[in-house]
Order: sequence, then C-alpha cells, then structure tokens
Amino acid sequence: MMTLHGAAILMAAALTMPPAPQPMAMDTPVSMGGLETVCTGVGSAKDYPQWSAFPVRIEFANAGAQYLSGAHVTISRGSAVLADLNCAGPWVLVRGAPGSYSVTASMNGSTARPASSGFRMGTAGQQRLVLRFPDYQPNE
Repeated sequence: MMTLHGAAILMAAALTMPPAPQPMAMDTPVSMGGLETVCTGVGSAKDYPQWSAFPVRIEFANAGAQYLSGAHVTISRGSAVLADLNCAGPWVLVRGAPGSYSVTASMNGSTARPASSGFRMGTAGQQRLVLRFPDYQPNE
C-alpha cells in the first residue's frame, strides 16, 4: 500500500523527468540544437539524392550486420546534448557545424547495451558510422 508521502515522491519525480522524445517522422529533415537530422534508410527513400548532402550517416546494426530500427539517439558536442530523438528507421543523417561530436544510441524496448562513438563533422564526403548492438535479440 502506497502512503501519501510515497505518492508525493513519485509525482515529484515524474514532474522532474524530461519527457521522452517523440518518434521522428521518417524522411523529413528536422532541426534541433543547431543540427539538422533525418531518420531514414527504409525502402526507396534510402536512395534519395538529397541525403548525400548530409556529412554523417549513423547506422544501427546487430552482430550479423543486419540493420536495426527503433533506436533512441542522443547527439552531443562536449557536455551539451544537441539532439535527443527516436528513429524508427535504421539510419540517422546529421548535418551541423564542423567539429567533434559524440553519439549514443539504445534500442527502444531492448535490454541490449547502448552503443556510442565519436565523430567529426566537416570531413569530405559522407562519413558512415555504424553503431553495433551485438547482444540485441529481436522480439525481446
């Protein structure tokens, strides 16, 4: 049985937690935190020519190099979180100011360990960054 005090603590915790990011619309560029991001990589949309203008392509894959979808992604520069998003596709494209960034991703609804990596914006061509989830099990 929950006491009034316990209920008040739970309510206060819920009010101070940041809201979970809403899923991004597929194949639609979104600006946040000085970055432009796109959730894509499914069907013919993955071949859209405009995606080559994004200098970073972050891909989500399992140990067998099969694409995964449904990632919660955080992109940071230093200690500042610039983007916090949910992507239903297997890729997130990123465009922003030149410099060093980091990305951390976890598979929504999964107990698989999060994956993270650093990357640099501003290199020539599109940089492909694959975040692997070796312990991801489908239908967890």
